[in-house]
Amino acid sequence: MKKLFFFLLLFLSFNVNAETIKHFEVLNGKLSIPFDSKVNDYTVYLVDGETKIKANYNLIDEKNTVEIKEDNEKAVYTVFNNNEELEKYTFYKNIKEDLPVFNENISPKTEEKEIKNLALYVFGTCAIIIVILFKVIVLGFKKKHKI
Repeated sequence: MKKLFFFLLLFLSFNVNAETIKHFEVLNGKLSIPFDSKVNDYTVYLVDGETKIKANYNLIDEKNTVEIKEDNEKAVYTVFNNNEELEKYTFYKNIKEDLPVFNENISPKTEEKEIKNLALYVFGTCAIIIVILFKVIVLGFKKKHKI
């Protein structure tokens, strides 16, 4: 039973990427990153005045078909084989290229301030804490009793 469970776990738990499109090129804009068939989500920068993605693509298996659904925000390319969905590629439209995809601003290195006599301050603070803890833990608080 353990061998069967191990076999099922080993061979059936893998997520298979179909990698159905081998080449994708945007004719009226550019992709945010170079096309890789293992990546399924992209940002497309369209040239001014364009609202639809015009693309050239090559399929790994020419028997497959592609269904394209496009709206104002994105285009979804779904690859089918015998009416069975294999994979989806989503291309999000970005008409203005001046909007950054990632924040690449690098702040300038700030100078480190050197505190004079830092060792003396640390030593004094530690000594005070040790004295207080010693008095509380070892000696305890003694109450004065009036007779």
